[in-house]
Amino acid sequence: MKKFFGIVGVFILVWAIISGIFMFFTDSGYRLRAMAAETILSSQHRQWAKYTFLPQSDLDAMLENINNPNYVNSASGSGNLGGMVNVKSDKDLYVHVESIESYTNPTHYYKGKVITISNPNRVKLVSSKLSDHGEQIFVIAKRAKALAAINASGFVDLDGHGNGGASTGVVIEDGVIKSQNKNTKEFVAGITKDGVMITGKYSANELVNLGVQYAAGFKPQLIVNGQKMVEGDGGWGWGPRTAIGQKADGSIIFVVIDGRQTRSVGASIKEVQDLLYERGAVNAMCMDGGSSSSMYFNGDNITIPSSRNNIPRYLPNIWALIPQAGDTLHVDVDGKDVSSFEGLGL
Repeated sequence: MKKFFGIVGVFILVWAIISGIFMFFTDSGYRLRAMAAETILSSQHRQWAKYTFLPQSDLDAMLENINNPNYVNSASGSGNLGGMVNVKSDKDLYVHVESIESYTNPTHYYKGKVITISNPNRVKLVSSKLSDHGEQIFVIAKRAKALAAINASGFVDLDGHGNGGASTGVVIEDGVIKSQNKNTKEFVAGITKDGVMITGKYSANELVNLGVQYAAGFKPQLIVNGQKMVEGDGGWGWGPRTAIGQKADGSIIFVVIDGRQTRSVGASIKEVQDLLYERGAVNAMCMDGGSSSSMYFNGDNITIPSSRNNIPRYLPNIWALIPQAGDTLHVDVDGKDVSSFEGLGL
């Protein structure tokens, strides 16, 4: 028995030495530690990033990239909303639900969902009805009679309880500014009364002047007027992601990728960008990620959040697909037409 434990001890020691050499003396090891640091720095537990043992200067540069990413305003004025989007809005509402998964290597893989909505004028920002507390995505969505929804704004979470009570950044709902400061420029995605999506760094007043009816803030930008914005892997590590984009025909794309789970580690910002770009997005922006990332469809949550016990967090608001009376729904899920399914509809 002693010989057995001795062999095991030697094996563990050799493995530790080899792993240490790989992690601290190879480029691949540095990249893995950098990815881990970026993942931690983009979460609520930034204090743990020091245990990746990267130089403080590297950590500071990573944090600066997360806090102040590059941006380009997609609309430069009331007469120029980007010019790439030609909204085709009619009563035939096409909704495509797609399951996605990617396996890059044994340590990096993810699963998620994509919903494409043909009419951007059916996508609205809907807020919690509670003045000092958020609500879970399915509560807000069902009350709004939404067919589909994703989480939207970031929110203040000083104690880590995730009550979703105070959204951060610009918030506009039904043309009404809900932000505390109407003149502060913030990273934001908005949808105008004509169904054009605008992204960049704007104040709430600037967006209203551009005709924005709905807006929610987060970062970073992914695609602006057909140009990819992400450099390298994006600098946010791997994690749960939520994003919203728009195609040239006006179609809105919702994306949620699960993360921090054995079934789905999560995606990089670049991977979310490329996923949207490949599906035709000409403008796209990240919404709040991490434990908040969640997608709702037809009465159910169809993604698995990384929050405690996988229970959806309380949110300040959501992006919701709300069909209108008279719309003719055409819905498919992973290629199967479910338009006539009795349980579909509101």
